[in-house]
Amino acid sequence: MTIATSCCARLYELPITRLVLGDSFHPGGRALTRKLGELALVNRSSRVLDVASGIGNSARVLATARGCDVVGVDASAASVDAATQLSGAMALGQRVRFLVGDAAALPFEDDSFDVVVCECALCILSPMAGVLAEMRRVLVPGGRLAVSDVVLSRPIPAELDNLLGRVLCLAGARSTDGYRDAMVDSGFENVRCRDVSHVLLELCDQIEARLARLGALARAVRLPVELGDAAPVLRAGRAFVSSGGAGYALVTARA
Repeated sequence: MTIATSCCARLYELPITRLVLGDSFHPGGRALTRKLGELALVNRSSRVLDVASGIGNSARVLATARGCDVVGVDASAASVDAATQLSGAMALGQRVRFLVGDAAALPFEDDSFDVVVCECALCILSPMAGVLAEMRRVLVPGGRLAVSDVVLSRPIPAELDNLLGRVLCLAGARSTDGYRDAMVDSGFENVRCRDVSHVLLELCDQIEARLARLGALARAVRLPVELGDAAPVLRAGRAFVSSGGAGYALVTARA
């Protein structure tokens, strides 16, 4: 696991991060997860792996909406513990379980899964070629890869090339052709990209609204919380997205 990925994993563990990003750490939330499951043809007999599963929202959505069994893997032990507790509270039983693991060295045998899902995380997983090779290795022949992620049409500005920009899934993202080429180079076929860029601006709206509420609360009760540093990055991110510099896509492929 690289230093950048480790830093992001620790940042996602923080309560303030969850307050700012909400209960779903990727654009489009649960609705986009359901769409991704539909595009990947997930059904009740599917064995699904969720790479960089976080606190397990995507895994739980897929299990409840598509009736499948899901294993989530994440670099953060704290996130895996939270995901396990939340799933237990929903009485999902053995249909959803979570493990600590490295996306570049997945702890599974070859041909273990029918579908691999990765939402808004492939851009921060490194090395991408190694991660994709591992995803293909654990898929059965003809299995399906389903990814949602930020796509770039030009290089990101300097003010977004930092840890917060990475958490927003901008730093580290590639162009549509970049993702397609990386998947093809890793042995995937039938790569298809679907544009859903509107969800990025919706996420900016949600984050800005939450930051405003959190800032007002911090001032009202005199909490030692400083959120001002995030505002310029969010403004730069919104401007970059609005200008067409960044979009969002659902990418599917076959092993």
